[in-house]
Amino acid sequence: MNRVALLRCDKLPSFVTWDVPNLEELFGEDELLREGFVAQGIEAESVVWSRPDVDWNRYDAALIRSTWDYLDDSENFLGVLTQIEASSCHLFNPLAAVRWNMDKRYLFDLERWGAAIIPTFTAANLDVGALRQALAAAGASSVVLKPAVGLGAAHVQHAPLDELEATLARLSAESPGHDYLIQPFIEAVVGEGEWSFVYFDRQLSHVLLKQPAPGDFRVQGIYGGTIQPAAPSNDDRLQAEAVLARLPFDVLYARLDFVRVSGRLAVIEVELIEPIFSFNLVPESIARLVVATRGALATKVA
Repeated sequence: MNRVALLRCDKLPSFVTWDVPNLEELFGEDELLREGFVAQGIEAESVVWSRPDVDWNRYDAALIRSTWDYLDDSENFLGVLTQIEASSCHLFNPLAAVRWNMDKRYLFDLERWGAAIIPTFTAANLDVGALRQALAAAGASSVVLKPAVGLGAAHVQHAPLDELEATLARLSAESPGHDYLIQPFIEAVVGEGEWSFVYFDRQLSHVLLKQPAPGDFRVQGIYGGTIQPAAPSNDDRLQAEAVLARLPFDVLYARLDFVRVSGRLAVIEVELIEPIFSFNLVPESIARLVVATRGALATKVA
């Protein structure tokens, strides 16, 4: 392997409506990874995925990293990934995994495959009144609504259960044609936090515990959430590995996000496209991803 493209965006997605004084600071994780490749004698560079003049045959591998603006141009994004896979460049993660992971209704696949997920319902063709009664009977007092296609907790809503119908009506008026997923609000998100298991070449690299800011429920740093390395119990590790084993894709990297429901880990999201790995908190993980990339590419060209 001689040259690697680290795919990034040229601009932030449209849901970022606040001022970002230094855009390039957001790509610090990409720079750490680039330096990690260079340290092992591999040329690596950040490449804007939407540039029309890129010759993908110049690269041995392309890693999808900070491509956040694909949310605003998903068809073009998939078209570019198709071009990469048609070239001599090897795409990580593969297009099939990206297509599956772009729509959060993949949670229903995971459930069919035997993985424990947060109870999830789709707003499309839903008897909202019956769902509200069922959630209330199960002890839920509020719900989280999230777009089926989205990232960074963009447009995610937390609403009291008795306002579910009104919230759905408002979202339908604001974003006609967009489906939303409905989940009971899990108190463990605030009390314990969200667990992220990071895998490279299906081997556990590190585990992170993410917690929201006081008064919030979103764990992302852009909303004041905090993150720290954590040591999971052996039972939690085995539960996460069982979910990973159910993914039917040849993935180089994966971040599996869980919250605890009735004492067990339940999937809240699976991140196969552009997950943040928190290299700054676990610097040794950079070399692990570089080694995993070299190994994956050697297998493909053998």
